[in-house]
Amino acid sequence: MNSRLSSVARATGLLNLYQCGSLAGLSASDAVTTLIHEVETLQMAGRKVSTLFLDIKGGFDKVNPSTLCGIGRAKGVNL
Repeated sequence: MNSRLSSVARATGLLNLYQCGSLAGLSASDAVTTLIHEVETLQMAGRKVSTLFLDIKGGFDKVNPSTLCGIGRAKGVNL
């Protein structure tokens, strides 16, 4: 189910560009490289930069599949 949803989400542009976790082909090193690039880009522009890291174990255990499918259909995703 994860790989099917992942491919549909990629094809329809529903994934955030910075999403790395649980996606085939995107590793922790990809996430680190992206973070470093974004921080350095903002610092070069004279901006102050902060980061916040969250690891929410079981954060999506209560997702209602019917609601998720309804949202996907509303966005034009054929599930």
